[in-house]
Amino acid sequence: MRIIWNREATQGFWLAPAIFGVVFILLGVLIFAVPNLLEYIVAGIFVAVGVTLLGLAWQTRARVSYRRIDED
Repeated sequence: MRIIWNREATQGFWLAPAIFGVVFILLGVLIFAVPNLLEYIVAGIFVAVGVTLLGLAWQTRARVSYRRIDED
């Protein structure tokens, strides 16, 4: 795979970090204004991580196959 770095390829690259920066600033202001919001955010992150781990475990379990090895 060959990656070419030029001005056209990186032209819109600044947009994603800028959006995430604004979101984090707004989230910080909201947490400062409503301290209980931090509890909900942390709980939501825990639930999201738990669901992700369960999904990965389920997907891994579905891929594992067992073969019986008979002794001769």
